[in-house]
Amino acid sequence: MTIKVLIVDDEPINVKLIKEILQYEEGFQYKSAVDGESALALLDEYNPDIIILDIMMPGMNGYDVCREIKKRGRHKYAKILMVSGKSLVEERLEGYSAGADDYITKPFVDDELLAKLKVFSDLKKTEEIDELKTGIMQLFSHETKTPLNGILLGSQLILDTPSLPIKIIEYAKLIKISGERIHDLVRKILLLSSLKKRRSLNLGVQSVGQYIAGVVNQSKHPLEEDYKFEVNCLEDFNLEVDWKLFHEAFYATIQNAIQFSPKGGTIFISATKDQNNVSLRIRDEGIGIQPAVIEKIFDEFYSQNIENHSKGTALSLAIGQKIMNLHGGNLVAESAVGEGATFIFTLPLSAVIP
Repeated sequence: MTIKVLIVDDEPINVKLIKEILQYEEGFQYKSAVDGESALALLDEYNPDIIILDIMMPGMNGYDVCREIKKRGRHKYAKILMVSGKSLVEERLEGYSAGADDYITKPFVDDELLAKLKVFSDLKKTEEIDELKTGIMQLFSHETKTPLNGILLGSQLILDTPSLPIKIIEYAKLIKISGERIHDLVRKILLLSSLKKRRSLNLGVQSVGQYIAGVVNQSKHPLEEDYKFEVNCLEDFNLEVDWKLFHEAFYATIQNAIQFSPKGGTIFISATKDQNNVSLRIRDEGIGIQPAVIEKIFDEFYSQNIENHSKGTALSLAIGQKIMNLHGGNLVAESAVGEGATFIFTLPLSAVIP
């Protein structure tokens, strides 16, 4: 794919040097502008991937041009490389503050300039694809809400009808269960979209020991011989987190451990803190996760039907990791095939409230 570069510099020699570097490299297209006003006039027509922007120019300086470009939504993913003959920290900081993505100094090093252009072109495309995925997910979510409500309501009305044949009841239950699964998927897609927009946290304080006890009680199966819980929280402490979001992540991981535990297996839950962070662990006795996919399971678009810890959980794990990231923590997995899996929730020590 062609990388479209816009060179903005009032010095013809600088423009010529950059063009000479690009013209012998495949995959580049370029245009130039002699000042900020001309560059802004070219934006919509040319739609560049990368803008090489000189700082010192007549009229609008590079910082002002950079700010104006970032205001225009259509070009929000265009990458801006500020150019100067000096290498002052103050200039760099002002450039980053204006919205620049990187900084290069004159005279140019050919290989360095080309490497930066390729890296930032790839980054721009990745961000655009990610936005497209998010947009499709949101569209799917909104467009399916009304028909889903009709499916769920209709199937429930059938189930509430007396004296129906057994086959009709079975089909109605199947419709209802399938509708509920799609409804849950839609809910998770909308939640994931909101998390990607860096939603604010509604913080509250709660005892971690009491919270775990409540989750275990909520998760117990009527037939206790199917699985059991073992909780290790020797030192109880208070956590300040968004408990609604945290529960979304923690409870889904508990359900995942239950789903893949062998009959009669134990699910181990622990909570500890040290000088650096807080850790909550959920470990099961399932068959474990293959090393090749253990990192991929946190990707919301990972859909490979692996044997364990993936069925119905891809979005849940992606949501869980983003929730923990919003709290300044993380969610990771450790596993050895045949020895179960452990999901580790970490939070900074600042989340502990005396």
